Amino acid sequence: MAERVVDKALKIIKPIVEDLGYVFVDLEYKKEFSGYVLALTIDKPEGVNINDCERVSRALDEPLDVADVTNGAPYNFNVSSYGLDRQFKTDYDFNKHIGQVVDIKFYAPMNGCKEWTGTLLAFDDKTISVEYNKNNQTIERKLIASICAHIEF
Repeated sequence: MAERVVDKALKIIKPIVEDLGYVFVDLEYKKEFSGYVLALTIDKPEGVNINDCERVSRALDEPLDVADVTNGAPYNFNVSSYGLDRQFKTDYDFNKHIGQVVDIKFYAPMNGCKEWTGTLLAFDDKTISVEYNKNNQTIERKLIASICAHIEF
């Protein structure tokens, strides 16, 4: 069975990102209007700026080209910061926001509402715990359509 592009790229990308002092957050290989994109998301405690993204991109260009992770197929490589409105996908996302206010959207209404804003208290593989309307609630993750940091305007 052929190794997936993301799996091949991950073996190259993750150690280099971490050696440079950044947190590897996510890697996706996806089709966009301009063609295929290998999209890397990085973070660091004090935040990531354009210079950080450029530094990581330059460090990875040659190793990715040498490894030919797409087997000759053309692609664009993007490095981006974590982003304030990023939807939570990984344990890193949840850990980063423990104790913070989050917005949760459900596939079907929970207690009469399809969206909640509450404080993320804890999580595991199957559930999250939030304080919502002054009550601690445990929610099955499979019921959540999306969850992200709450942004106050």
